Amino acid sequence: METMLRFSGYIGSVLLAFGVMGSLIVGSFTSQPLVVVQLILGALFLIIWVITSGVSSLSKATQVIAGRSARFGYNAVLYTGVFVGLVVVANIFVIQNNKRWDLTEEGVYSLSEKSVNVVKGLSKPLRLVAIDTSNMMSLAGGANPERTRELLELYTYSNPKEVSFEVIDPRTKPVEVERLGMKQGNLLYLEYGEGPQSVISRINTVDEQSVTNAIVKLTKGISKKIYYIEGHGEPDVGTDTESGMRSFVNALEDEHLTVEGLMLPRIGKIPEDAAVVMLAAPKLKLSSAEQEALVAYVNKGGRLIMLANPEDGGNWEVQSLAKRFDIEVGNDVILDAESQMFFGGPQIFVAMGFSPHAITAKLSGRQPPVFSFASSVVAPKGEVSGVTYTELLKTGPNSWAERDIARLFDKDDGKASFGAEDLKGPVPIAVAMEKAVVQGSDKEPVVSRVVVVGDVTWLRNDSFGAMGNRDLILNMVNWAAGEEGAIAIGPKQMRQSMAVFSQSTIKTILALSFLGPEVMLLLGLFIWWRRQQSLA
Repeated sequence: METMLRFSGYIGSVLLAFGVMGSLIVGSFTSQPLVVVQLILGALFLIIWVITSGVSSLSKATQVIAGRSARFGYNAVLYTGVFVGLVVVANIFVIQNNKRWDLTEEGVYSLSEKSVNVVKGLSKPLRLVAIDTSNMMSLAGGANPERTRELLELYTYSNPKEVSFEVIDPRTKPVEVERLGMKQGNLLYLEYGEGPQSVISRINTVDEQSVTNAIVKLTKGISKKIYYIEGHGEPDVGTDTESGMRSFVNALEDEHLTVEGLMLPRIGKIPEDAAVVMLAAPKLKLSSAEQEALVAYVNKGGRLIMLANPEDGGNWEVQSLAKRFDIEVGNDVILDAESQMFFGGPQIFVAMGFSPHAITAKLSGRQPPVFSFASSVVAPKGEVSGVTYTELLKTGPNSWAERDIARLFDKDDGKASFGAEDLKGPVPIAVAMEKAVVQGSDKEPVVSRVVVVGDVTWLRNDSFGAMGNRDLILNMVNWAAGEEGAIAIGPKQMRQSMAVFSQSTIKTILALSFLGPEVMLLLGLFIWWRRQQSLA
């Protein structure tokens, strides 16, 4: 009995320590009975120990420690030195032999095999410069700066000899940002090669698929060519005025795509190196030869993007050409009464619905594209053999396509309301068509692609940077050019592993988590204490 009373101090200390830890885990000193019992018993045993033998035991313990301190002091210093030395050697070894392991099931913290192969295949230096948007989250579209840094580190890790990266703060290094030619929305600068032979790209999205595809484009060397049809009153792609489209051209160049004007009557056909041809709201009539050249180009596997504009008569040529591909561009103007409070007029609206497609896959509902004076664009009903149609974007449910355009533009009236002849919303704004074309029995089928949009104003300099406009047109051009699938990398997410436990099971696990270590610790202390008593 006396022995147990002297050992009660150890029992009380262990019980009290486990009780405090348990209360910190559950967040309360009184919510779990096991915690309360631990605290009460711990305090009780300590009180008993103090009353019975606390003072004398403490004095003896002090004598033991003082007697042995000199004996074990040198050993403690020696062991500490050895331990520190081992830690230093281990750190030197780790630094010289950098190695990463990703133990997550989905490989969340590593690049995909496709990206690793692309990066390892680089034969020239690749420089990556990210813009720190920690204080400009709207510019980053909600991007995480820390995640950006981690992603770029993975690219460097895959090929440290050729890949380097840095992150710069535009507030402290504005001159550097300007020197890199970074524009509004650009988040990552890529430069492949050195000196005059280097090629450059700037992208707005920093995720694995976007970065890897940008690298692939740079390594291909020659950029794909986008031909822009001119000579019919189309918006000027070379001017910086509000109605020009220079911002659009700059964005394509950032994507390593080249824009070149095309006067179709001069050569009579589409050039062989055309990746995509664009026809943007011509005000003048196209000749029948020009129309046939465009149709023939598509029927042989070409890629065509057409944009209408009902505001100044740029609908009719696009309308007749779209009809050749069974796509209907309406003689109407889309109105949305709900948009008036935000944009000042019902003719300006945002797209509310995105259909599943490569073009719309990465569009954000928080930053939808904005249109103004758009016409409806409707795909044919039912299935068409060998052809796939997708109505990419639609308006909100309270919108409609007003077909009384003359009344809408009447200076004396200028008001319109939904009527029986109008097209009720949601109204489709853009249609994508894809068709397999067989050129001969001895040749592989090719795919022709057509995109028709009922508006061109969203590409003008004064609107191009608004919300999701830039992302939408770049997606359209890349898809039409066949660049959307260069490297297809699915999103990686940490898979949740969940198991449901009953309340009684949770209590049992909690009890065993405390009682098991407690009993083992007390048993070990008791054995050690008895040996010390026998030696004394």
